Amino acid sequence: MTWKFKYEKAEQAKRYAQTHQKTVEVPVEKKVPYEKCDNCDRTAYQKAKEKCDNRKIQLEKKYKNMTTGYESILFLLTWYSIATTLFAAILSTAFINDSITFFVTIGKGIVSLLQEFVTGADSFGQLSNGISNSIISEILYWLIAAIIMGILFLITGFLIIGIGYQVGKIYRKYCWDILSIMVIMISTAIVVYFGEWIKSVISINLIALLLLVHVIYIGIRCYVKDWREERGYY
Repeated sequence: MTWKFKYEKAEQAKRYAQTHQKTVEVPVEKKVPYEKCDNCDRTAYQKAKEKCDNRKIQLEKKYKNMTTGYESILFLLTWYSIATTLFAAILSTAFINDSITFFVTIGKGIVSLLQEFVTGADSFGQLSNGISNSIISEILYWLIAAIIMGILFLITGFLIIGIGYQVGKIYRKYCWDILSIMVIMISTAIVVYFGEWIKSVISINLIALLLLVHVIYIGIRCYVKDWREERGYY
């Protein structure tokens, strides 16, 4: 019975130990390479470290010089391509005519919008005709017209600023990189150099075609980035 009692106590102690385990951190002495002591010196280590540091500095300078050189070449090539493209655009009759047509159309649209504003303000200003006193009627007319014009300008301005902000936000998020610059330059060069041939195939304003191409490009970039983000590629 004594042995059975001792066995049961041992099993109880074992079960208790298994169910009441805990992690105890025990400090362990760790040897550090090149630790200075009384029996050695660090001369070899210091020399090796100085050599490594010098080599690192030299490589960093070399990399910086190479990077500066590549950036300078890229900058010169960019300006050369822009200059030649602008020069070709000046000599391109089709591109010049389409540019004039595009901006003249925008100007006419702005003038038409202003005329609509004036017509609307005048319509509201006519409400003052019911007043018998001509002086008060005239003052109210111009006051109502000014208020309506101000409201219309504010609404239009907020719409333009809001749309521009949203477009800029989308562009910064999806297209703010060197690829977008290359697309702009290449598409502009193609339209400038092959403008006559493009217009013989498609009857479209070249400036409008450039804007359409870039809108499609932004749409593709947005779709691709969202697709990659959904699948965890970013």
